[in-house]
Amino acid sequence: MKKLAIFALILAVIGAVVYFKAPSAENIVKTVVHKYGSQVTGTEVNLGGFRLALTKGEVEISDLTVANPANYSQPHIMSVGRVLVKVNLKSLLDKTIIVEKVEIEKPQITYELLSLTQNNVSQLLENIKQNTASADKKAAAEEKKSDDGKSTGDPVKDGKKVIISDLSVTGGNINLAASLAGRATSASVPLPTIKMQDIGKEKGKNGAGIIDTLSVVLQKIFDTAYDTVVKSKLVDLKSAAEDSLNNVVNGIKEKSGLKDWFGFGK
Repeated sequence: MKKLAIFALILAVIGAVVYFKAPSAENIVKTVVHKYGSQVTGTEVNLGGFRLALTKGEVEISDLTVANPANYSQPHIMSVGRVLVKVNLKSLLDKTIIVEKVEIEKPQITYELLSLTQNNVSQLLENIKQNTASADKKAAAEEKKSDDGKSTGDPVKDGKKVIISDLSVTGGNINLAASLAGRATSASVPLPTIKMQDIGKEKGKNGAGIIDTLSVVLQKIFDTAYDTVVKSKLVDLKSAAEDSLNNVVNGIKEKSGLKDWFGFGK
């Protein structure tokens, strides 16, 4: 039995090598993160560094960035210094990949106000909602095209499912960037710790699609960021709205000469 277990583990490691290496594991992971992350968010998603510890089943990603939606001035809505992913090696040979843990450390989220009613976090959440279904359809079509029993090196095209047993987001921060009522505003507040378990096992499912899983995780992070900003009153929209209205009224008065007529200039 012990020999069989060792043989099974060797097979799992060989399967992992075939699936991930050959010979550009880094490029494969970067492509998956960039391609499907960008499809879901509607913005550029990239990673800078990558480290694979094959015998441990660990992948470490560094310098992960999610670009801001169009029309916002800050380059990134989120940047993450380090993401650690631990995979059950044996599961790489199965249809469902078991991810034992995901640790997202010190994400920096920029909450940027374009106007009193527009912000980048709400925009990104809307993008995720709209893009997930279309990305799923596109991936299903690509999976059908490449359905010849051979691995493409792309887990989405190969129809892989995923279960994440434990996911944590720790040490994060939300930074406000806004220019309202003619004045620049900046502030920050900690992002609460996020814990998620058994992603992909909801309602008895044996794994979820990689695109759906990515969508669920991103939605949770940005929903938490949005709720934190609202609850902390990081930006006082009522005060900003009053200042903005006063600026408009004063501008009209100055242009029309009403300011001096009614004695406002005195």
